[in-house]
Amino acid sequence: MEDLSKYAHSPAHLAVAKRDHAALRYIVSVLPRLAKAGEVNTEAESLNAELRADEVSAVIDRRDVPGRETPLHLAVRIKDPVSADILMAAGADWSLQNENGWSALQEAVCTREEAIAAIIAKHYQPLAWAKWCRRLPRIVASAARIRDFYMEISFHFESSVIPFIGRIAPSDTYRIWKRGSNLRADMTLAGFDGFRIQRSDQTFLFLGEGYTSENGNLTLPPGSLVALSHKEKEITNALEGAGNQPTDAEVAHEVSLMSQTNMYRPGIDVTQAELVPHLNWRRQEKTEMVGNWKAKVYDMLHVMVSVKSRRVPGAMTDEELLAVEDGESMVNGENNDEKKKKKGAANEFKSESEYKKGLRPVLWLTPDFPLKTDELLPLLDILANKVKAIRRLRELLTTKLPHGTFPVKVAIPIVPTIRVLVTFTKFEELQPAEEFSTPLSSPAYFQDAKSKESEGSSSWISWMKGARGTPTIDTDSHRYSKDEVDPFSIPSDYKWVDANERKRRMKAKRAKTRKHKKQTAAKGGDGVHLGSENVEEQQ
Repeated sequence: MEDLSKYAHSPAHLAVAKRDHAALRYIVSVLPRLAKAGEVNTEAESLNAELRADEVSAVIDRRDVPGRETPLHLAVRIKDPVSADILMAAGADWSLQNENGWSALQEAVCTREEAIAAIIAKHYQPLAWAKWCRRLPRIVASAARIRDFYMEISFHFESSVIPFIGRIAPSDTYRIWKRGSNLRADMTLAGFDGFRIQRSDQTFLFLGEGYTSENGNLTLPPGSLVALSHKEKEITNALEGAGNQPTDAEVAHEVSLMSQTNMYRPGIDVTQAELVPHLNWRRQEKTEMVGNWKAKVYDMLHVMVSVKSRRVPGAMTDEELLAVEDGESMVNGENNDEKKKKKGAANEFKSESEYKKGLRPVLWLTPDFPLKTDELLPLLDILANKVKAIRRLRELLTTKLPHGTFPVKVAIPIVPTIRVLVTFTKFEELQPAEEFSTPLSSPAYFQDAKSKESEGSSSWISWMKGARGTPTIDTDSHRYSKDEVDPFSIPSDYKWVDANERKRRMKAKRAKTRKHKKQTAAKGGDGVHLGSENVEEQQ
């Protein structure tokens, strides 16, 4: 029986604890209505919509109770799907964590409350889309106020003991353009886990101002996010289907997938972090040049990384999952049910575990970088959900740093002898844009560019033309001329591809990769690949 006194200050918690569904419905009925997709079109409307959303969250997402449970967490714990449905329909944030670091959805999966897990899964995609649409006009307006620029960010590994690791480990240089409220990011490194590389020669275009092709055949609304795959010459709407209500079958499939393996929660704790400057031989703070910026070098102490795991009853263990992927179960003549019967009793007592490790990143901080952290974060928000490396970079930049400084370079240890370096290598402010009249795919562009071929340009224009195997153009400034390529144009010879089709291709490619690994293992391969065979190409 719940102690109701601990919820006396929170009407939503109290109604859930009492299973008083009528009271809970009344509480949410008097809250401000959350704006739906398409109802918010200006920055002022966006700010007002966010204020209303904060009012709603203050009532149905509060966590000032024992265990830091939201009302939705409480509904999961007392096994009340009706309350869960009322809260999710009102816009409850299912991703908030309790004091143990688990979301309401994770709690539902781990306690096998599949009906509640399905309720949350049914609502969270439309809620996330509505939230994105509420924020979009503010993001577009904020981006427009920031100076236009071209920037490069490099990712690569280095080691004090492993020679040439930079040649076999994942690396890339992200090239980012910002003009008005439009953003472009070019990359070949889509993501990586350890030394497992996901390669893709791709571009993400955020078109805050919308887009109309030169011939008028293609029009995209403001706030569109598209992905260009240059090898296949294909375009995908990265937000396709984001606001669709999932079907019951899709919800059931997603909950089933979540229930098949144990739950994991990686985290990093910087609450006790302390910056300690590097000193030179004179006992003065050490400075180094990073690109064009003079930076002081600091160790960040007392940083803890952790991976928390939680047993999902009936789910496969890590060993069983790997065995299924590698086909070991069949080789050993033993099915998963038999394995679970043997191991089930041994695993019951260890439902949660946590791995913790101290980390000592090195930061190069400068007060001279042209962008401030709070200016860059909204731009990274646009890409963070689609690009893992950008998401990691964003998490890094939200760490509390000395006021007015920017981490122009960061070294993060992966293992004791290997670290990944993230470096802001270039920043060029762009002059006001003139009319772009010649898109990248136009034959006239290639012909006109030949007459202006020259050597030695280091600007982004030369990279863009040189990297695609076309001539470079020397330029004294970054004011675009008629013959220069618009980085925000969409080539007319690229074809649109349905997002679901790309997912099907990825699934088929992964299945082919797993089959290849099994065949290699059967032939006595050692399974260690740091070269080209360990590269996955994103579709």
